[in-house]
Parts: sequence; structure tokens; C-alpha cells
Amino acid sequence: MASATGSSSLRSSCSLPNLLVWLLNLSLLALATAAVGPVFLLRPRPTPFGWALVSVHAATLLSALAALCAQLTHLCLAGHAALALAAMSGHALASAAFFLRRDRSLALLGSARDRREQLVLAFLEEVLLLGMFLAQAVALAAACVVRRRWAREYQAAETEKAAVARKRGRKMARVQAESAAAAEAGVKAVDEKVMRSSSGKKVHWANNDGFEEC
Repeated sequence: MASATGSSSLRSSCSLPNLLVWLLNLSLLALATAAVGPVFLLRPRPTPFGWALVSVHAATLLSALAALCAQLTHLCLAGHAALALAAMSGHALASAAFFLRRDRSLALLGSARDRREQLVLAFLEEVLLLGMFLAQAVALAAACVVRRRWAREYQAAETEKAAVARKRGRKMARVQAESAAAAEAGVKAVDEKVMRSSSGKKVHWANNDGFEEC
């Protein structure tokens, strides 16, 4: 009963943060998938810089999937945090490269498209990178809050379960003691009854060859 109460209180207290984490990670999956498009549109066979961007998006996908698995199994939080931090570092570096060195970044991408299309695709990539960075940061913070609250609720449920077990043990010990006392009292009563019945008999020895009871 204690575990059921703890799990229900856990679900009620963490339902909104869990929903937020789910939505953020699903949005990360969508953003990372969409961000691959501009890289391949700029150049179907990406340059090393293009593959670096693809690896950042792949890390984002993996971190989002790890977060979803962690929400389902309450495990792999360390792996999710490592992937999330790696993805956020990639987002920050790529965003800084596009914002501060846009021309150099476009040259590294080696696109054969005209200048206007390159700028549009680069701007789209910048927006997606910034959105992924913000969503990843909020998702990681929300996941940490949910995990901390889950651990606190689990500890409270375990404490309540231990208290119920101790109370039940004391009650069983008291019942056993009362049963033993009642059994001992019954044995004493039977002994006293036997002694009274045996003391009420009188044995008379006969003068000839025996005795008689009356």
C-alpha cells in the first residue's frame, strides 16, 4: 500500500515536468532531423565542416533518444547528460561560427548554389542550431529536476514502507505475546482444575485387603 501511495504521488507530482521533458525531447528530434536538410541542400556531398554539423545533429538525436529512454526506465541519466552536453557544445560552436564568421563558414561548406540561396540556408541552419541549443538546455534542466523529485519521492515512499513494516512487526509481536499469555493462562487453569479434582477424592484403606474411593 505504501509503494502504491508513493508511486501515485510520484506520478501526480511529476506529471507536468515529465510532459515538458517529453515535448522538449520530441521537439529536439524534429529540430535535429530538420537541421540535416540545409547541410545537404548546400552540398549533397558535404565537406568536413558539413559532416561536423551532421555529427552535431546526430549527437542531438542520440541525446533526445537517451532522454526518452531515461524517462521510461529511470536509468542512463549520466549517459544522457554527457550526450546533451556534447550536443550543446556543438550547437554553441556551430552557432558562433555562423554568426561571427558567416562567409568563412559558407566557404567551408563549399556550396555551389548562388549567394542568396546560401544565405537563406545558412540562416535556417543558424535558427535551427539556436533552437536546438535552447531546447537541449531546458530539456536537460527539466530532466534533472524530474529525476531529483523522483528520487525524493522514492525515498519518502521507502521510508513510509519501512515505517509500516515496523508497525506491522510490533503489532504481530504484541498479538503473539497476547496469544502466548492466553495459552499460558489456559494451561494454568487446566492444571488448577486437575489439582482441585484430584484433591477432592478421598482414599480409604479397607481393613481387609484393599481400598475404596468415595
